[in-house]
Amino acid sequence: MKNYKLIIFDMDGTLADTSPGILNCIRYTQKMMNLPEITLEQMYSHVGPPMHESYSRNFGLSGEKLNQAVSYHKEYAMKQGFRELEVYEGIPELLDKLKAAGKINAIATLKAHSTAVKITEEFGLKDKFAIIAGVDPENPKTKAQLLEYCVEQSGYDKSEAVLIGDSIYDGKGAEEAGIDFIAVTYGFGFKSEDDLKDCPYAIICSDREEIGEFLLK
Repeated sequence: MKNYKLIIFDMDGTLADTSPGILNCIRYTQKMMNLPEITLEQMYSHVGPPMHESYSRNFGLSGEKLNQAVSYHKEYAMKQGFRELEVYEGIPELLDKLKAAGKINAIATLKAHSTAVKITEEFGLKDKFAIIAGVDPENPKTKAQLLEYCVEQSGYDKSEAVLIGDSIYDGKGAEEAGIDFIAVTYGFGFKSEDDLKDCPYAIICSDREEIGEFLLK
């Protein structure tokens, strides 16, 4: 059993159910650009992946139109979307326990860095994290690069770090960055072990209590 010292959390589907805000960001973008309707399943597929990838896949956008869609999405997220979420039950308590045990809590998210910070401020979580790594539109990073940034900032070795996430994007990012991965099934991406067959993981957790039990043994 490893004694992980840097605990990195994904945000969407791991720390919080951010889907209400994300779906409203999409609706706002559709309205502003007169984009066609898509299915609810397609809308939920925006939770987790990079925004450019999602708008390209679901709306067939590219080039300047794709950039404009992402810009509208971020505009709504910064104005209102960051409030339209629900922090999962047990997350604040888990973060407090990890911090009390001497762990460093961090966030690595493909959301804009400014949005991620506003969410932690709005919901009283900011002081529970030592590191918040989100995407800078002027200097975009992959999930793996965000994870590597968290490790560098912590001063710990990659072997002492673990990512907690709910999607294949998280698992592959952890694998690419060379750190361990805890997969959670209460979010949006993983619903069964079959979803994880191509994604190395240290353990699968179905709730916040299981995460705490694993990390605080």
